[in-house]
Amino acid sequence: MGTSVAYDNLARLGISILPVFAFLFGLRFLDSYKLVSLRRILLAVFAGVAVAGVCYFINSLGFEIMPLKGPWYPIVGAPILEESLKAAYIAYLIRKSRIGFMVDAAIYGFAVGAGFALLENIVYVQAFQDKSLLLWTIRGFGTAMMHGGTTAIFGIVTTTFLARSAYHRWIVYIPGLLIAMVIHSLYNQALLPPLQTTVAILVGLPILMSLIFLQSEKSLQSWLGNKLDKDMELMQMIATGRLLETKAGLYLRSLTNSFQPQVVGDMLCLLQISLELSAIAKGDLMRREAGFPVTPDPSLPAKFKEMAFLEKSIGLAGKMAIAPLLSRSSRDLWEVYMLSQGSKAASAST
Repeated sequence: MGTSVAYDNLARLGISILPVFAFLFGLRFLDSYKLVSLRRILLAVFAGVAVAGVCYFINSLGFEIMPLKGPWYPIVGAPILEESLKAAYIAYLIRKSRIGFMVDAAIYGFAVGAGFALLENIVYVQAFQDKSLLLWTIRGFGTAMMHGGTTAIFGIVTTTFLARSAYHRWIVYIPGLLIAMVIHSLYNQALLPPLQTTVAILVGLPILMSLIFLQSEKSLQSWLGNKLDKDMELMQMIATGRLLETKAGLYLRSLTNSFQPQVVGDMLCLLQISLELSAIAKGDLMRREAGFPVTPDPSLPAKFKEMAFLEKSIGLAGKMAIAPLLSRSSRDLWEVYMLSQGSKAASAST
């Protein structure tokens, strides 16, 4: 008898969670650049499980002691809490330059939502012994997909705002978070019958993600082409000694009024090595898109060591002075992070 119950629970859990994981790995398959590794996806899933555990205890208290009792807590309290904590992990990845493009944000966000849904459905399977396949199908194709979709949307909206902003400010996180909360709240209000809501998610989410992937790949290709051309042009000017004829060169020359000549020289070296690293990163991306294997450049560890030395040599004031010449957008920082991982791999192989 106990074995039969265990099998029933396992079947219900499978129906309620497999769709969201199938969709998650489908997203990774569609990503032609494959920038998000399987290990990082699994870490995001585990983060979602941890968030669900925290929310379970807080929500249990919320239903009991908060003034928003009855149907109001699921409509207001739970969406605010759950979407904020799920979004916190994506915000952490963005702050650490782990995410560079919308497609990365979509995959990481959906992974966090999948982990959240996994633990939530385990709890529901234990709490409700309802054998109705319709209930667990709705939880799998509806609720679980909603959790993945809202966090993915948060990441997508945030990276979009970051790409249009020269500075990383906390306000860029607000629009995506509000959208995720509103969608979650509307879902909990059950404005449509559960089956119709599930069908709407099943139809709408793939279309939305497909459009996002197309836009992200277009954006990435445009960024690759334009930025690589500019980087190569500037590198050629440095190599041929024509940099001083440009506005960048005039700006560097003006810094000699505030810094010693050797410090300005180190600034020029830092600019050159930053451009070289940027060109290497873009070359790796192009090889990934073409389907060629990408092996760590053996020169990377030395380049990163030299860059660290130059940054220390010019000091904080020097880094602030040369900031207008160095690319430090969210995508450029992500680029440096991706290369740094290659640098570690190159060091380990030597």
